[in-house]
Amino acid sequence: MATKALLLALGPALALGLGRFAYALVLPLMQGAWGLSYAEAGLLGSANTLGYLLGAFLSHRLLGRTGYRWGFFLALLLQGAVLALTGSGGFPWVFALRLFQGFLGALVFVGGAALLMTLGGSGRALGVYYGGVGVGLLLAPWILLGVGSPEAAWARLGVFSLLLGLPVLHTWPLLREPPPPARGEGGLGPILPLLLAYGLYGAGYIGYMTFVAAAVGEALLLFTLLGVGALLTGPLWGPWVERVGGRRGLFHVLLVLFLGSLPPLAQSLPALSAFLFGLSFLGVITALTQAFRALLPPSAWPRAMGLSTAAFALGQAMGPTAAGFFAEVAGTGEGALWAASVLLLLALLPVLPRQRP
Repeated sequence: MATKALLLALGPALALGLGRFAYALVLPLMQGAWGLSYAEAGLLGSANTLGYLLGAFLSHRLLGRTGYRWGFFLALLLQGAVLALTGSGGFPWVFALRLFQGFLGALVFVGGAALLMTLGGSGRALGVYYGGVGVGLLLAPWILLGVGSPEAAWARLGVFSLLLGLPVLHTWPLLREPPPPARGEGGLGPILPLLLAYGLYGAGYIGYMTFVAAAVGEALLLFTLLGVGALLTGPLWGPWVERVGGRRGLFHVLLVLFLGSLPPLAQSLPALSAFLFGLSFLGVITALTQAFRALLPPSAWPRAMGLSTAAFALGQAMGPTAAGFFAEVAGTGEGALWAASVLLLLALLPVLPRQRP
């Protein structure tokens, strides 16, 4: 199971680590070579988030029709081609491709998680899968090392994404389709508080990720530690959520994330803040998935994964705006970090541990 999770983890690594987060590394080249304004840069970021949101809402129905295996692998390989083509046109072309890549990224993320859950993956295996995003965060700077133009940068990201996606094909014979929904089961009422917490987490997490480098500097160190911490998601949070349960584990990981995001820590000990944040931000989805398995029948897991990803994407779309507003009010990047911390604090409330009678 560990080997399967390790190979499937290349899905999030490529679709999110390279497909989404590497955009921040290519952006300075795009601004220098194309004269891209900050407003246009923000629109391209929003396009990717919007595509991810649409993909999350449609993933359950679309993957159910095509088959989760076909949908996962097709989206994974196709998004590499989309990345390679992103630097070959004007702004409308880039906007459309960033939108499409976000859509494909959601299919990869949701599809791979549903396939792994169907295999009976443990909390540790799920942690390894989600922690794959950290692999992409670490690989992206090295893939782009020495690149001199946005066209070459996108081409490199696309080629490496395609090449690194090929080993994932070896998991095809081992994977099984999730069971179809059964009538009369799979109501999502028990997980609504979890979806609320996950949406608030999405808003707070992206607020920190967007503004921490601007607020405290040391971008290279911070993103390296974020990636290293993310790689430890499986070994740390996987066994813990198996021990305490998904809901309690979700509270614990959100608490660590909140503490790591606090501006006093980020400004006085930025390396520790980034490491704690990286260690925990993917542990949230590990715990959430474990909670789904405990609260819902297997036939409802894929739909729950799609809706949770949509809740996350919606929060992620709103988070930078809220954080940016508070930064403007405060006149400093510290205001954005405080906004992110408050959102993460609010995410704790729906999953507060229940007192036993």
